[in-house]
Amino acid sequence: MSSINNHWKLIKTVLPQHTDHAGVMWHGSYLNFLEEGRIDALDKVGLSYSKLSRNGFEIPVISIQLKYKRSFIHGEKVLLMSQFKMENKIRLICNSLFVKSNGDIGAEAKIELVVVKKINDSIKLVKDLPVQIKNILLMLEEGPKI
Repeated sequence: MSSINNHWKLIKTVLPQHTDHAGVMWHGSYLNFLEEGRIDALDKVGLSYSKLSRNGFEIPVISIQLKYKRSFIHGEKVLLMSQFKMENKIRLICNSLFVKSNGDIGAEAKIELVVVKKINDSIKLVKDLPVQIKNILLMLEEGPKI
């Protein structure tokens, strides 16, 4: 991942519902944090996911790679740092790091997403993004305005 300035950041606390019986962050909780990070970044560029959905669009995950490196435990803070990149005009790549308070990387994730449009009872891949959605995705790629 490149410059820290273009990372979208979200700080979470590992709560009991995020852990297994041993108090270690459960593997599925990482996916929930990643989704929350993507939704939060969209909100920060001015588009709520619920508004996007009401307009018939969705941005589903088509691929996830998740590498666990160091465990998080109940009560620990997690800094989720994410970067976005448009690829092939239709694919959005989100690379994320789960960072421990001491700076160690707890996990790395690469998620691939696409934009789809709900039309009646079917879902179609959007190959030519509407200008407004394309601009929002480009703002995600640029990173937060500091």
